[in-house]
Amino acid sequence: MQHTPDSLWLAILEELDETARDDIYLRQVTPHSLTEESFIIAVPSDYTQDEIEDRFLSDIKKVLGNEINNGCRLKISVDTSLAKIPKLKQTENGSEEDTPETANLNPNYIFKNFVVGQSNRICHATAFAASDDLGGEYNPLFIYGGVGLGKTHLLHAIGNRVQDKAPKRKVLYVTSETFMNEFIESIMYRNSAQGFRTKYRTADLLLIDDIQFLARKEGTQEEFFNTFNDLYMNSNQIVMTSDRSPSMLENLEERLSSRFEWGMVAEIDKPNYELRLSILKRKCEDQDFEDISDEVLSYIAEMVTANIRELEGILIRLTTQATILGERLDIDFARRVLNDTSPLSRRSGQKVITASTIQKIVADHFQLNSDDLTSAKRTKVLVFPRQIAMYLCRELTQLSLLDIAEAFNRQNHRTITYAYEQIEKLLEDKEIKKLVQLLTDELT
Repeated sequence: MQHTPDSLWLAILEELDETARDDIYLRQVTPHSLTEESFIIAVPSDYTQDEIEDRFLSDIKKVLGNEINNGCRLKISVDTSLAKIPKLKQTENGSEEDTPETANLNPNYIFKNFVVGQSNRICHATAFAASDDLGGEYNPLFIYGGVGLGKTHLLHAIGNRVQDKAPKRKVLYVTSETFMNEFIESIMYRNSAQGFRTKYRTADLLLIDDIQFLARKEGTQEEFFNTFNDLYMNSNQIVMTSDRSPSMLENLEERLSSRFEWGMVAEIDKPNYELRLSILKRKCEDQDFEDISDEVLSYIAEMVTANIRELEGILIRLTTQATILGERLDIDFARRVLNDTSPLSRRSGQKVITASTIQKIVADHFQLNSDDLTSAKRTKVLVFPRQIAMYLCRELTQLSLLDIAEAFNRQNHRTITYAYEQIEKLLEDKEIKKLVQLLTDELT
């Protein structure tokens, strides 16, 4: 194939890690020119150049060797004209200022509709106490636990309660990815650097979701360290969530992880049967699902043990299918639908397969931890097993692409689609096809 600069860049993105397409640095690349000797791309800042060279250069070189020749070199030029200056709004006196931030809170996530049980009681109590006493005993508050257990719900609940009690308090909820992206933009567009610091360092309550994704982001860690110090010294409240405890966070500066333990560290555990059943009953009340027997709810609660999102997702799927088919949602209907997840599971008669089950089986096969598959790590040893797990989730479950993306801690479904397409191509290899069949058999 005769490549143009644009087509070669697309080919490179196809071959990189499954999350690279959405990487903030690679999105800033403009393909410039292509010869047998070099492929030149343009980026808007030195910082972007450094990140691409540090994180992607070796992989890009391999693709260049395959697509062009082994002598073709990647050259990165910095063109500051590619930077887009953030829009500023006019104030009443005609001067310009940064567009003001919003709290970004989901009004549906409040303490009132958070179902409390043995596995989350301490997290709920400390979160509620922190919302009453900002900057007090539970500052910082660090909540950790697996996917879909309610960490984000508690973050928003804290923010919503503070805003209800004291509307003038400055509350800010962001993901660690948003913090990182805005920090990078503040470097690229120097006139917004002060606005970035003012936004985060003057918050009365800063809520940061998925703090583990700051791993390996040295520049962002440095900025967050300074932000943390400013907030803490001014007795402003900081609340963070993570998929693991501070001491288990890899590739995070020790001075940061130690600060995360200064206040309260609370684990939110997998829900037990009683809590799962209570959550299902509350969901039925909230959604006005009528005539669903305790037998059906008990059956669902026994089937899904690790993830509240999956638990609620199965309930919604059952009610939707019963409505569409005009059938009564009784225990026979539930068993028929949930044992009909795929042709394989229908033949085996096994219980419905969940994303967490697939992650565990795949991780065990490759001698990994399940957490590795849902982490932000992009090492080669993890890419293939993660893609296999995503492929099996699409093949063996009725989860939507967005549900699968959530189960793998991904921001959107394009990563799942890309992984599925990659494995489909690889199935032409007999060994890989045999591997997928082996894992499928084990799951079903």
